[in-house]
Amino acid sequence: MNVSGFASSSFSEKSVNEPAKIVVLPDKCFEKRVGCVFRRGNQFTVYPRSQTTTKAASETCDNVILNVRQEIMLFSPILRKLVNESNGTYLSLQKAAEAARNSDNHVELLKLSRQYRSIVRVCIESLQEAAELASDATQKNNLLSYITIFYSIECIWHLCEILFIDNIPGDVVLPYLLEWVRFHFPCHEQTAAQLLEACERGSESHAEYWDTVTGMIVQGRVDVARALLKLHSAVDSNEFKLMDNSLRSMPVYSVYGGISTGEFTISWKHWQAECRSKLASRALAAHPHLELILRLIIGDYSAFESIRDKYDSWFDLLGGWVLFTAPWAKRHELASAAAACAGMRHRNPRHTALDDMVRALTEGDLHQVIHDIQQMSDSGWLAAHLTDMLFHCGKLNILDSHQNK
Repeated sequence: MNVSGFASSSFSEKSVNEPAKIVVLPDKCFEKRVGCVFRRGNQFTVYPRSQTTTKAASETCDNVILNVRQEIMLFSPILRKLVNESNGTYLSLQKAAEAARNSDNHVELLKLSRQYRSIVRVCIESLQEAAELASDATQKNNLLSYITIFYSIECIWHLCEILFIDNIPGDVVLPYLLEWVRFHFPCHEQTAAQLLEACERGSESHAEYWDTVTGMIVQGRVDVARALLKLHSAVDSNEFKLMDNSLRSMPVYSVYGGISTGEFTISWKHWQAECRSKLASRALAAHPHLELILRLIIGDYSAFESIRDKYDSWFDLLGGWVLFTAPWAKRHELASAAAACAGMRHRNPRHTALDDMVRALTEGDLHQVIHDIQQMSDSGWLAAHLTDMLFHCGKLNILDSHQNK
């Protein structure tokens, strides 16, 4: 008989000072004295030792042996496939790293990083299919827990890839950060697609219309937001024309745009000054939703904070906050933006392990990131492969200044 423990809690749940799990041995033979022998594979055997019992009871007790084992995530058939496939990528990475000693092999390393993420994505899809077909409640809950864990793994790996593996032109991180937010936190995307497909005037009657418009704004999808505003029944009014003009004239920075960061900064500040002037004139006072959008695009902290409750995490707002406060931000400047978003008031604050890891990544603290991923579950898959990738990309010199514990 096996008495199985449980895999670690979901990666998104922070477990601090959790009490040890207690397993009740299901037989009277274990009420007084028990023996224990450790076995291979995170198992140990529990058996009754000599006790004062009747002969019949003693004979019964002699046959009672319990194998207690920890339930390991990567023993699941679907996750074993992940291990097998990623092993090939790991070996390719070692060859690429060896070749990179004599030449710049950054493109190949980036390709292999994306290959790792692709393997994780396929694993997530397989887990989702299995969860839909699962009839046993316990099995279904385990699969859903694995989906959460590996979805978070892909999210963290992707951000690591942006900040520490990819060579970003000009080190301007905003386009990549917006891509990360849109991919992993696609809030209101489905509603926006439905509204645009229907293309009906008077779409503001939809319950999620305004939340969708502001959602597109904070994800930097300004063109989509403008298209949604054109579906409003008052689109021909002066207020809507004023709003559309402000969004249409927003400067967009590009490394290949032919202007320097300084020139773009001047243009950007001039545009925001015009938006502030419109806000101060109370031209949109009759339309509070439009006024909120105007406050968002000038980087008003209170405006972002007012919509914080509509999102599960502060990550949803990170790209938009950088976009409307410092679109020219470099990678090393993300820490202050992350701190600002994480500090926004929320009706039901919920701190997660993912919060800590994203904050550590934006602060460039890879030592803390590696420490956290080692604690995230019973699987060392991410710790082993991501650390190896970062090492071969030459990003772990920071570890030289830390003492191994």
